Amino acid sequence: MDHKLFLKYLEKYTLEALEASGDDVSRAADYLEKKKRAGLLQKNRGEKNAALDRTRKIFNSSRERSLYVVLKSLGLDDLAKEKL
Repeated sequence: MDHKLFLKYLEKYTLEALEASGDDVSRAADYLEKKKRAGLLQKNRGEKNAALDRTRKIFNSSRERSLYVVLKSLGLDDLAKEKL
């Protein structure tokens, strides 16, 4: 697995969920649960699915925490500072 691509998709899914939820962690977790996994013929399927799984796990386990803590847990320190 390409770690650089994984991080790219992790940030993409996080930003997508936050945009759809208005920066609400609980609603972002709900959004991610409804998002479909990458299909069999999609490019970079392994990285996409791993990033989606990781993002779902962090958002679901952190529904009651602040957005800053969630973003730090995902390793998105620059985005966490920006959203603070």
